[in-house]
Amino acid sequence: MSDNLENIGLAAVDAFIDTWNSRNPEAWAGSLNFPHTRPSPFGRVVIANDAAEYISRVDFSRVVETGWDHSEWDYKQVLHTSVDKIHVVGQWSRYTAQGEKILTNPVVYIVTDVDGHWGVQSRFSADDAGEDDTTPLESRAFKLLETYVTHMNAGNADACAELLNYPHFDVGPGTLNPTMTAADFTLPQATASIESMMALQAGRFSINVGMEVMLGSGSERSLRQAVLNVTERDGHLGIQAWSFLDPSRIGDQS
Repeated sequence: MSDNLENIGLAAVDAFIDTWNSRNPEAWAGSLNFPHTRPSPFGRVVIANDAAEYISRVDFSRVVETGWDHSEWDYKQVLHTSVDKIHVVGQWSRYTAQGEKILTNPVVYIVTDVDGHWGVQSRFSADDAGEDDTTPLESRAFKLLETYVTHMNAGNADACAELLNYPHFDVGPGTLNPTMTAADFTLPQATASIESMMALQAGRFSINVGMEVMLGSGSERSLRQAVLNVTERDGHLGIQAWSFLDPSRIGDQS
Protein backbone atom coordinates (compact mmCIF):
# COMPACT_ATOMS: atom_id res chain seq x y z
CA MET A 1 0.00 0.00 0.00
CA SER A 2 1.37 3.41 -1.01
CA ASP A 3 2.11 5.50 2.09
CA ASN A 4 1.23 8.65 0.18
CA LEU A 5 -2.13 7.27 -0.92
CA GLU A 6 -2.83 6.18 2.65
CA ASN A 7 -2.09 9.72 3.86
CA ILE A 8 -4.36 11.14 1.15
CA GLY A 9 -7.22 8.88 2.25
CA LEU A 10 -6.84 9.78 5.92
CA ALA A 11 -6.57 13.50 5.12
CA ALA A 12 -9.80 13.31 3.11
CA VAL A 13 -11.83 11.80 5.95
CA ASP A 14 -10.22 14.19 8.47
CA ALA A 15 -11.41 17.06 6.27
CA PHE A 16 -14.88 15.52 6.30
CA ILE A 17 -15.05 15.51 10.12
CA ASP A 18 -13.29 18.86 10.58
CA THR A 19 -15.64 20.68 8.19
CA TRP A 20 -18.65 18.97 9.79
CA ASN A 21 -17.51 20.31 13.16
CA SER A 22 -17.19 23.80 11.64
CA ARG A 23 -20.99 23.92 11.11
CA ASN A 24 -20.29 25.49 7.72
CA PRO A 25 -22.33 23.74 4.99
CA GLU A 26 -20.17 25.12 2.17
CA ALA A 27 -16.97 23.94 3.83
CA TRP A 28 -18.49 20.53 4.57
CA ALA A 29 -19.61 20.10 0.97
CA GLY A 30 -16.06 20.99 -0.06
CA SER A 31 -14.83 17.76 1.54
CA LEU A 32 -17.00 15.70 -0.80
CA ASN A 33 -17.03 14.65 -4.44
CA PHE A 34 -20.20 14.58 -6.52
CA PRO A 35 -22.59 13.08 -7.30
CA HIS A 36 -22.74 11.94 -3.68
CA THR A 37 -24.90 9.50 -1.73
CA ARG A 38 -25.04 7.82 1.66
CA PRO A 39 -26.60 4.34 1.46
CA SER A 40 -28.35 3.32 4.66
CA PRO A 41 -30.75 0.63 5.87
CA PHE A 42 -33.26 3.33 6.83
CA GLY A 43 -35.36 5.84 4.94
CA ARG A 44 -35.06 7.12 1.39
CA VAL A 45 -31.60 7.01 -0.15
CA VAL A 46 -31.01 10.32 -1.94
CA ILE A 47 -28.41 11.59 -4.39
CA ALA A 48 -26.86 15.07 -4.27
CA ASN A 49 -25.76 15.78 -7.83
CA ASP A 50 -23.61 18.77 -6.92
CA ALA A 51 -22.43 20.87 -3.98
CA ALA A 52 -25.32 23.34 -4.22
CA GLU A 53 -27.89 20.56 -3.98
CA TYR A 54 -26.05 19.03 -1.03
CA ILE A 55 -25.76 22.36 0.81
CA SER A 56 -29.49 23.01 0.37
CA ARG A 57 -30.27 19.92 2.47
CA VAL A 58 -27.85 20.57 5.34
CA ASP A 59 -29.49 21.57 8.63
CA PHE A 60 -27.07 21.70 11.55
CA SER A 61 -29.79 22.99 13.90
CA ARG A 62 -31.45 19.58 14.17
CA VAL A 63 -28.18 18.01 15.30
CA VAL A 64 -27.36 20.86 17.67
CA GLU A 65 -30.77 20.38 19.31
CA THR A 66 -29.67 16.87 20.39
CA GLY A 67 -26.93 18.47 22.49
CA TRP A 68 -24.18 17.90 19.92
CA ASP A 69 -21.05 19.98 20.31
CA HIS A 70 -18.50 18.13 18.17
CA SER A 71 -17.64 14.75 16.63
CA GLU A 72 -14.46 12.74 17.05
CA TRP A 73 -12.96 9.66 15.44
CA ASP A 74 -13.13 6.41 17.38
CA TYR A 75 -10.93 4.87 14.70
CA LYS A 76 -10.01 5.31 11.03
CA GLN A 77 -7.98 3.01 8.79
CA VAL A 78 -7.19 2.86 5.09
CA LEU A 79 -8.26 -0.51 3.69
CA HIS A 80 -7.58 -0.36 -0.08
CA THR A 81 -5.82 2.14 -2.37
CA SER A 82 -5.53 2.84 -6.07
CA VAL A 83 -4.60 5.79 -8.24
CA ASP A 84 -8.11 7.33 -8.15
CA LYS A 85 -9.99 5.59 -5.33
CA ILE A 86 -9.31 4.79 -1.67
CA HIS A 87 -11.47 2.83 0.80
CA VAL A 88 -11.29 4.08 4.39
CA VAL A 89 -12.97 2.29 7.31
CA GLY A 90 -13.90 4.65 10.13
CA GLN A 91 -16.16 5.23 13.09
CA TRP A 92 -17.06 8.54 14.70
CA SER A 93 -19.02 9.53 17.77
CA ARG A 94 -20.92 12.72 18.58
CA TYR A 95 -20.33 14.41 21.93
CA THR A 96 -21.86 17.14 24.05
CA ALA A 97 -19.72 20.05 25.25
CA GLN A 98 -19.35 18.12 28.52
CA GLY A 99 -17.92 15.09 26.71
CA GLU A 100 -21.04 12.88 26.92
CA LYS A 101 -21.36 10.51 23.98
CA ILE A 102 -24.61 10.97 22.04
CA LEU A 103 -24.30 8.78 18.96
CA THR A 104 -21.83 6.41 17.29
CA ASN A 105 -21.73 5.58 13.57
CA PRO A 106 -19.47 3.09 11.75
CA VAL A 107 -18.92 4.03 8.09
CA VAL A 108 -16.83 3.03 5.08
CA TYR A 109 -15.75 6.10 3.12
CA ILE A 110 -15.27 5.88 -0.63
CA VAL A 111 -12.63 8.54 -1.29
CA THR A 112 -12.06 9.47 -4.94
CA ASP A 113 -9.93 11.73 -7.09
CA VAL A 114 -12.12 13.85 -9.36
CA ASP A 115 -10.27 16.42 -11.46
CA GLY A 116 -7.46 16.59 -8.92
CA HIS A 117 -9.73 16.89 -5.87
CA TRP A 118 -9.67 14.04 -3.37
CA GLY A 119 -13.00 13.91 -1.54
CA VAL A 120 -15.59 11.55 -0.09
CA GLN A 121 -17.75 10.27 -2.96
CA SER A 122 -19.99 8.04 -0.85
CA ARG A 123 -20.43 6.88 2.74
CA PHE A 124 -21.50 3.28 3.35
CA SER A 125 -23.23 3.37 6.72
CA ALA A 126 -23.57 0.41 9.08
CA ASP A 127 -25.95 1.08 11.95
CA ASP A 128 -24.35 0.78 15.38
CA ALA A 129 -25.21 -2.58 16.97
CA GLY A 130 -24.10 -1.65 20.47
CA GLU A 131 -23.71 -4.86 22.48
CA ASP A 132 -25.90 -6.94 20.15
CA ASP A 133 -24.48 -10.09 18.55
CA THR A 134 -24.06 -9.41 14.81
CA THR A 135 -22.88 -12.94 13.91
CA PRO A 136 -26.21 -13.98 12.32
CA LEU A 137 -26.23 -10.94 10.01
CA GLU A 138 -22.61 -11.53 9.05
CA SER A 139 -23.38 -15.16 8.15
CA ARG A 140 -26.41 -14.17 6.07
CA ALA A 141 -24.49 -11.42 4.26
CA PHE A 142 -21.59 -13.73 3.40
CA LYS A 143 -23.99 -16.35 2.06
CA LEU A 144 -25.79 -13.71 -0.01
CA LEU A 145 -22.55 -12.49 -1.59
CA GLU A 146 -21.44 -16.05 -2.37
CA THR A 147 -24.85 -16.73 -3.95
CA TYR A 148 -24.62 -13.56 -6.02
CA VAL A 149 -21.25 -14.60 -7.47
CA THR A 150 -22.57 -18.10 -8.22
CA HIS A 151 -25.54 -16.68 -10.14
CA MET A 152 -23.34 -14.11 -11.90
CA ASN A 153 -20.99 -16.83 -13.13
CA ALA A 154 -24.02 -18.79 -14.39
CA GLY A 155 -25.33 -15.74 -16.26
CA ASN A 156 -28.54 -15.64 -14.19
CA ALA A 157 -29.39 -11.94 -14.28
CA ASP A 158 -32.83 -12.23 -12.67
CA ALA A 159 -31.46 -14.10 -9.67
CA CYS A 160 -28.69 -11.51 -9.22
CA ALA A 161 -31.19 -8.66 -9.46
CA GLU A 162 -33.20 -10.19 -6.62
CA LEU A 163 -30.14 -10.05 -4.36
CA LEU A 164 -29.81 -6.26 -4.54
CA ASN A 165 -31.61 -3.52 -2.63
CA TYR A 166 -32.71 -0.47 -4.57
CA PRO A 167 -31.62 2.07 -5.45
CA HIS A 168 -28.34 0.22 -5.82
CA PHE A 169 -25.08 2.12 -6.38
CA ASP A 170 -21.83 1.20 -8.11
CA VAL A 171 -19.51 3.96 -6.90
CA GLY A 172 -16.70 5.18 -9.13
CA PRO A 173 -14.65 8.38 -9.28
CA GLY A 174 -17.16 11.10 -10.15
CA THR A 175 -19.97 8.58 -10.72
CA LEU A 176 -22.55 6.61 -8.75
CA ASN A 177 -24.04 4.46 -11.56
CA PRO A 178 -27.40 3.94 -9.83
CA THR A 179 -29.71 1.03 -10.62
CA MET A 180 -33.17 2.10 -9.53
CA THR A 181 -35.16 -1.14 -9.86
CA ALA A 182 -34.60 -4.83 -10.56
CA ALA A 183 -35.93 -4.26 -14.09
CA ASP A 184 -33.06 -1.83 -14.72
CA PHE A 185 -30.36 -4.29 -13.65
CA THR A 186 -27.74 -5.34 -16.21
CA LEU A 187 -25.60 -8.37 -15.39
CA PRO A 188 -21.86 -7.70 -15.61
CA GLN A 189 -20.20 -9.66 -18.41
CA ALA A 190 -17.57 -11.24 -16.19
CA THR A 191 -16.81 -14.28 -14.12
CA ALA A 192 -15.45 -13.99 -10.60
CA SER A 193 -14.17 -15.96 -7.66
CA ILE A 194 -14.11 -14.68 -4.08
CA GLU A 195 -10.57 -14.80 -2.73
CA SER A 196 -11.33 -13.35 0.72
CA MET A 197 -14.22 -11.81 2.59
CA MET A 198 -14.41 -10.11 5.98
CA ALA A 199 -16.94 -8.18 8.03
CA LEU A 200 -15.66 -4.63 8.44
CA GLN A 201 -18.57 -3.17 10.40
CA ALA A 202 -21.88 -4.77 11.34
CA GLY A 203 -25.06 -3.41 12.87
CA ARG A 204 -28.58 -4.68 13.42
CA PHE A 205 -29.75 -4.00 9.86
CA SER A 206 -26.62 -3.37 7.79
CA ILE A 207 -23.08 -4.58 7.32
CA ASN A 208 -20.03 -3.40 5.41
CA VAL A 209 -18.01 -6.23 3.91
CA GLY A 210 -14.46 -6.10 2.56
CA MET A 211 -13.69 -8.45 -0.29
CA GLU A 212 -10.96 -9.50 -2.69
CA VAL A 213 -12.27 -10.88 -5.98
CA MET A 214 -10.44 -12.48 -8.88
CA LEU A 215 -12.02 -11.58 -12.21
CA GLY A 216 -11.67 -13.70 -15.33
CA SER A 217 -9.81 -16.96 -15.71
CA GLY A 218 -6.41 -18.32 -16.73
CA SER A 219 -3.89 -15.74 -17.85
CA GLU A 220 -6.64 -13.08 -17.94
CA ARG A 221 -7.24 -13.20 -14.19
CA SER A 222 -7.01 -9.86 -12.36
CA LEU A 223 -7.51 -8.94 -8.71
CA ARG A 224 -10.05 -6.40 -7.52
CA GLN A 225 -10.57 -5.15 -3.99
CA ALA A 226 -14.03 -4.09 -2.90
CA VAL A 227 -16.27 -2.89 -0.13
CA LEU A 228 -19.96 -3.78 -0.22
CA ASN A 229 -22.83 -2.36 1.80
CA VAL A 230 -25.47 -5.00 2.56
CA THR A 231 -28.72 -3.80 4.14
CA GLU A 232 -31.96 -5.24 5.39
CA ARG A 233 -34.71 -2.96 4.12
CA ASP A 234 -38.37 -3.83 4.55
CA GLY A 235 -37.41 -7.37 5.51
CA HIS A 236 -35.26 -7.93 2.41
CA LEU A 237 -31.51 -8.49 2.72
CA GLY A 238 -29.72 -7.15 -0.34
CA ILE A 239 -26.58 -5.48 -1.64
CA GLN A 240 -27.24 -1.74 -1.43
CA ALA A 241 -23.95 -0.48 -2.87
CA TRP A 242 -20.46 -1.53 -3.84
CA SER A 243 -17.14 0.00 -4.76
CA PHE A 244 -14.38 -1.88 -6.58
CA LEU A 245 -10.83 -0.75 -7.23
CA ASP A 246 -7.77 -2.12 -9.00
CA PRO A 247 -4.91 -2.25 -6.45
CA SER A 248 -2.33 -2.50 -9.24
CA ARG A 249 -3.24 1.04 -10.36
CA ILE A 250 -1.05 3.03 -7.98
CA GLY A 251 0.29 5.68 -10.35
CA ASP A 252 2.60 8.56 -9.44
CA GLN A 253 1.51 10.14 -6.16
CA SER A 254 4.78 11.99 -5.51
